[in-house]
Formats: sequence, C-alpha cells, structure tokens
Amino acid sequence: MKPAHAAKGNPSPGGIHPRSRHVNDIHVAHSILQNKPAQDIIPAGRRKLMICISTAMVAYPSLTKNSSARTVNSPQPPSVDSSSSTTDIKKSYNQYAKNYDDLDGGVVADALGFPDQRKALLQEATGDVLETAVGTGLNLQYYNLKNVRSFTAIDLSPGMLRQAQLKATFLQFPSSSTSSSSSRSSNSFLFFQQADIATLPFPDNSFDSVVDTFSLCVFPDPAAALRSMTRVVRPGGKVLLLEHSRSTSPVLGWYQDITAAQVASMGKGCVWNQDVIKLVENAGLRIERVDKYVGDLVLSITAVKV
Repeated sequence: MKPAHAAKGNPSPGGIHPRSRHVNDIHVAHSILQNKPAQDIIPAGRRKLMICISTAMVAYPSLTKNSSARTVNSPQPPSVDSSSSTTDIKKSYNQYAKNYDDLDGGVVADALGFPDQRKALLQEATGDVLETAVGTGLNLQYYNLKNVRSFTAIDLSPGMLRQAQLKATFLQFPSSSTSSSSSRSSNSFLFFQQADIATLPFPDNSFDSVVDTFSLCVFPDPAAALRSMTRVVRPGGKVLLLEHSRSTSPVLGWYQDITAAQVASMGKGCVWNQDVIKLVENAGLRIERVDKYVGDLVLSITAVKV
C-alpha cells in the first residue's frame, strides 16, 4: 500500500511502485487460491494481511464474471442486505454457541493477531463495565479485573450466554448472576442478561466502559447499536471497539465492496465494509484513539462520551 508521503505515480522509498504493489496484492491473492505455499510468495510481514483477504476469496470466481462492470473508485460501497430479524440472529447464534470459539478463535485469529488486539483494548476497560454481544466470552480472559468494579455481559443468544458463564466459572471470576430483568444486583460483580443491543435495558449513564468486539458488522442496525451504547455510558466514559471496517486502501476497499454480500452470506452475516469511524462519530462520540490492524481492515477504537 502507498505510504502517505509517496507522490502519486512515483516509486515509494522502498523502491516499489505503488501501483505495482497493488497489482502484487491481487497476484498473491490468486496464488492463495491456487494453494501455493504462503512462504513461497508472501514476505513474512505481509502474510497476516493476505490471510484476511484469502478468507473471502472463495467468492472470487462468481465475482470475476461481472467485475468489468465495476469501478475501483466507486464513491459508495454497494448496499448489503443486513435486515435479519433478531429472532433469526438469536436462532443462528444458538446453533453456533458450542463451536463458536473455533469459528472466531483458533489458528486464523491467532495469525491475524486478534488475541493481542483484544487484550490491548480491554486493558482500558475500568469501573462498571458492559460488554455487548459477549458471545461465548472470548474476551473474558483479557480484562484486568483489578480495574473493574462490576462486569455486565449481554447477548441476544441464551446459548452464547451459557457458554460465557461456563468460561467465567473456569476463569474463576467473582460470583455471577443471571437475570431476565434489567436490575443488576449491587453485590454481584458479574451479571449476565439476554438482551438486544439496539434496546439495552439499562438506565442512561449506567456504565464507565462499554465494550464491543467484532459485532458491529452483524448487528442489523449498527448505528442504532452505537446510539444505544452511547446512551448507557456515563459522560467521560469510554466506548471500546474492535471491529471490521472498510479499508482506506483503494484496492482492499474495492475488494471488500465487491465481496460484501458473499462475505455476509458465509460469515455469520458480517458486513465487513462498513465505515466504522463514521458510525462512531455519528453516534456523538469523540474518538480519542484509533489503532489499525491487518492493513486497516480491523480497527481498535477508543471513543469518549462528551
């Protein structure tokens, strides 16, 4: 990808022409499809990026038939149908629950650095913490509990919540409770509740930190989800996000756009080409920090309620 200081049309300081570098990305992606060993074609520093690209390449054959009708400089990403009902989502994730760690964790996640990214972000969670779409509790091991006064976890899927509770027990979290009401016990450190992110059942200004990781892309209405998070976080509190986002690289952004529908259909409904920065800003949050990973296909965002 072209460095910020490289002049348009001129070679970068490393001697690689920006356009040639983009073409090479596509060449490497093709090589992955042909099952060539990654170490033979990809420099070590770029393998993580290509692993992420290759996860969507199974959709490539059907896309190339119509690719000539598309332009790299399309001003708006194509729309993707993300109107799945909460009932459908709950049903799907109940089915995923027992094997979800293998889907969202495992070798690929490790290769992309997701565990380290989760840990770095969650060190910022302090005070009364809410994690939305907690899933099976992949994040639980990464919190610094010395800085957490209480921890509330919600998910739409009761199956996911059961797995998260088992993980909390295994990790020896302080005593927990589960409830279908919105009243959190003042003497309970850990509280689980089935709930919809778009209509969080908590009063305004209830939490010091609100956490979401890799879930904005599957929410039917991510803007509503972020507004809900903003409502329940206290003034000066933080919304901590680790999310898939549309890359600022022209080639990667274009690739995300043309594969968005296919990736959503085979990736648990994840719309991976959303402009997460814009969504956060539109929710009325002030962005304090953005860390970019995997060619900026993944963003870690610290935002504050003003």
